Order: sequence, then structure tokens, then C-alpha cells
Amino acid sequence: MRFLRNIIAFIAVPAVLSAGYTLIKTFLLFSISLGTRYTLFWIGVISYIAFQAILHKPMRTYVFGHELSHAIAGLLSGAKIKKFNVGESSGSVVLTKDNIWIALAPYFFPIYTIAIMVLYICLGWFMNIKQLYGYYLFLIGFSVSFHIALTIYILSIEQPDLKVYGTFFSYVVILAVNIVVFSLLAALAFEDGISVKNVFVKSHRNIIDIYKFIYNWGIEIWMAFQKTK
Repeated sequence: MRFLRNIIAFIAVPAVLSAGYTLIKTFLLFSISLGTRYTLFWIGVISYIAFQAILHKPMRTYVFGHELSHAIAGLLSGAKIKKFNVGESSGSVVLTKDNIWIALAPYFFPIYTIAIMVLYICLGWFMNIKQLYGYYLFLIGFSVSFHIALTIYILSIEQPDLKVYGTFFSYVVILAVNIVVFSLLAALAFEDGISVKNVFVKSHRNIIDIYKFIYNWGIEIWMAFQKTK
């Protein structure tokens, strides 16, 4: 089964990389086209990077969010929490069931970013939140940078979560789901939201093109190989 998962992951790599490139390109063009409207978002992104580089990695905060993501994914999957522990640099959660989404949730579920978005929406029920939009953008940028930076860091360390379904397969799933999640977040987090449909249409077109290129390239190599016999 692991061998089959690795084959599927290998075949999916060009599609995932193409979709990731499309999302990044779309988001950068979106940001540039709006000028300084979302400057505070980028200030938030840079602020976290500077915070981590100059001060320290807030590992306890990350670990809490990491284990909470496992727990939430477990609850949504019908599991019960038997144990929840958070330490200075590591933690654990024991659930009554497991699946790939529970195991990998912390790596593609930016829990603090989503919490900020939910809080902002809830505040909108009680007050005029337009005056808070600048702070909101900054916190979104800061939390997204936090999630990406520490996810990359934690993945550079051997993770038991990834071994359950195979490390290579898990990496491909993490990257693919992150692309979907961040496409949705980009559409929801900004007033001039990115069109999710547009991102997926462009991704679909690029994915078809890259597989056509790989197929034609493979045919050419095969024909060249046949001629050498």
C-alpha cells in the first residue's frame, strides 16, 4: 500500500508544483495590482520573520496550535480526546482513532490565522470593524508567516506524523492541501478577495499543459531510444 501511495504521489508532483506556482503568481499579481492597500499584510509577514530571526522561535505557541489541530481534526472525524499535552518544544495528543487528515492537519491548518479571521468576523456582529481592518491585515500576515516558517522548520526535523502514511506521500499531500487552504484563505481574508475559481481554472489549464509536455517528452525519448536499437 505504501508503494502505491508513493507512485500516486510521484505522479501528482508536477500537478502540485504547477498549482503552487499558479497560486503564488496570482497572489503576487493581486497584491501588486492593489498598490499599498495591503501593505500592512506584508508588514505583518516581515515582522514575524524578523521576530523569529532576532529573538526566538515561539515553539510552545506553535506546539499548542500543532496539537490542537490534531485534536480538532480528530473531533471532526468522530474521535474522542483521551490525552492532551503541550511542552516547551514538544507535545502529544491521544485520540480514539486516526486517519491521514488527523495525522497531517497541523501542517496545512493555519489554526491561528483561522482563529483571527473567525474573531474578526464575530466582532463584526457587535461593532463597526472597518476601523480594525489594518490591525486585522497585520495579524493575518504575521500569523501566516508564523505558520509557514515554523511548519518548514518542524518538517526539517524527523516527524513521526509523516511516517504513518509514508514521508514522501505525506509531503505531497501537505503541499497540495496547503495550496487549497491558502487559496480559500486568500479569497476570504481580503476585501478584494482573490477568485478561487480563477486560481483553480488557471491551475487546471497549467496542469494539463505540464502533463502534455511530460507525455510528449517521454514519447520523444522513447522513439530516440528505439532508434538506437
